[in-house]
Amino acid sequence: MLPLLLSWLHATNDLFGAFLTPLLPKLQAAFGVSYGAVSVLVAVYSLTSSLLQPVAGLIADRFDRRLLAALGPVLVALGGGLMGFFPTPLALAVALGVSGLGSALFHSAGAALVGQYASPERRGFWLSTFGSGGYLGLSLGPIVSLGVVNAGGLQALAWLIPVVLVPALLLLRQAPPAAVKGKPSSFADLARVFRGQVARLWAVSTLRSITFMSFSTTIPFWFAQRGLSDAQTALALSVYSFSATAGAFLGGTLSDRFGRRNVLVGTMAFAIPLYVGLLTLPPESLLYVPLLAVTGALMNAGIPVAVVMAQEHEPTQMATVSGLLMGFTWGFAGLLYGVVGPIIERVGVVPSLAVLGLLLVPALTLSLAVREARPRGTAARSPNA
Repeated sequence: MLPLLLSWLHATNDLFGAFLTPLLPKLQAAFGVSYGAVSVLVAVYSLTSSLLQPVAGLIADRFDRRLLAALGPVLVALGGGLMGFFPTPLALAVALGVSGLGSALFHSAGAALVGQYASPERRGFWLSTFGSGGYLGLSLGPIVSLGVVNAGGLQALAWLIPVVLVPALLLLRQAPPAAVKGKPSSFADLARVFRGQVARLWAVSTLRSITFMSFSTTIPFWFAQRGLSDAQTALALSVYSFSATAGAFLGGTLSDRFGRRNVLVGTMAFAIPLYVGLLTLPPESLLYVPLLAVTGALMNAGIPVAVVMAQEHEPTQMATVSGLLMGFTWGFAGLLYGVVGPIIERVGVVPSLAVLGLLLVPALTLSLAVREARPRGTAARSPNA
């Protein structure tokens, strides 16, 4: 089935995309530069892979999405797998910029293909499965990259590149060409779709993401202030991350049965009081980790639902709206966290997180204003779907 193949490709794409951060100390030693110099590499990759996703979506809506979905992960694998062969940080930065663009192309084109080939009744399930493939790759990336480099050095990463070629070639072989019909997409189309229902969905996802990201990145700082052990911090982060993955999968799946808007609104409505509970319940409590798990799941459950809804509102611009609702959302939230972080350090963890939690209120209000797309759209299915 093509949606399952795209989920596999998503796992390999994000596997190589997750190589960079854990290898920064080794790259610093290899290049003989400051840690600040190599950390710029993360900014370059994040910029091209996240914030450029709407532009990548426009490209994917102009050309054969199948080719772009296969090419993108190959570019990511070349950037991540050949890191040990670049002579200077500048050369690696250029390569990672191209690699990040490949990731942006894949996420936009891949999500659009999943929405295109999945039946409307199961579109939420398959987009959730697609997203889960990415989470799996992100989880395995640090383990795989450090294991390979510790065993054979940075250049040994190149041996992993064929891992991405198998699903990429299978996609080219099994998926029919996704020819663009009608007028090619342009920046005017981006301006057109980025309003109304899609704009509301983007705002809901961004507000959720800012709150989610701020809480997860602050857990180590908060727990250290309270004198909690590293083991407790690691457990909390793992539970929060795993529950977010499970929530994203369940959210999209349940939306097929109970309706997109109902799941989007319902998960937000239940998440708000639970988030308040996380700020009032002591982290040392035995109930804290279970509460953290449920809250993390509800906070992330609406993300794939919003992507599906955006695709169903704009069936002719699926890649463009997918880029807006996926990478651009997280990239924009990440930029805002650059402001949030110093505020948390100055004002304090709980007061700052409490104020950030207020962002969930307008997110809920906007969720209530979103309409279901009627009809949900037709799926251009292939014999393999």
